[in-house]
Amino acid sequence: MKSARRPAGASRRLRPDHPPLLASAAEFAGRVAVVTGGSDGLGRHLVAALVGFGTHVFFCARNQAKGEAVAKALGPRAHFLPVDLADPAAARAFVARAAAFRGRIDYLVNNAAIDPRIEFERATVEDFDRLIAINLRPYFVVSQAALPGLLRGSGRAIVNVATTNYLLGLAPFTVYNASKSGGIGLTRSLARELGPRGIRVNAVSPGWIMTRKQLREHASSRDRTELIEAQALKFLLNEEHVTPLTLFLLSASAGGITGQNFVVDGGKFMQ
Repeated sequence: MKSARRPAGASRRLRPDHPPLLASAAEFAGRVAVVTGGSDGLGRHLVAALVGFGTHVFFCARNQAKGEAVAKALGPRAHFLPVDLADPAAARAFVARAAAFRGRIDYLVNNAAIDPRIEFERATVEDFDRLIAINLRPYFVVSQAALPGLLRGSGRAIVNVATTNYLLGLAPFTVYNASKSGGIGLTRSLARELGPRGIRVNAVSPGWIMTRKQLREHASSRDRTELIEAQALKFLLNEEHVTPLTLFLLSASAGGITGQNFVVDGGKFMQ
């Protein structure tokens, strides 16, 4: 019996501009990624995943000893530079080093942030300026510095890490939430502006993720119990619940997605 004929114009293979049905680790191999704040927590987990897929990852942190330890543990594809992202010149120099490595940047993840608990009445202008300088301004500075490299790259994807704190109006995070929510406006407008040039920009907003730092410094037993009660999914989230979404958004499988904010919080906040 003869097989059914393909309709005219049909092809055995998907068009080159057709995204794959599932993200493949192979597409990350040999590419260049920039990740800010990659020495701990979510950033460290993402850096490790990308390096494991064969990506050369340039990551930065203020803590030189910690960053160098991570790079040593992950091997030669992990490139660490000590950087204070509050210094725009230092941030641009960091990106320039990454772009010079292969003459391009394929992926950018703006992740670095601090999350101090500061009551509104006790917050100072210096507190506000510091959080803007660390949590928001680098998203602008690093993205702008990376743009020429991204235009020469293959991935052409930016992911900005935000938070659900501002969506929930949590206290005492007024200053922190002001700094992090600005990243969502930047994400959407940048996606609109860069979309015609083939660059996608999305955001990931994690809930309270139980990193080692959070467990060590903030999340008490009572906090964890109340968090599980508030979530639709009755377990605590860790870095492994966030990294896969970030990788998907960087991948060609997300080729039709830009300007969006994706929440990963076990169903505490529902859009």
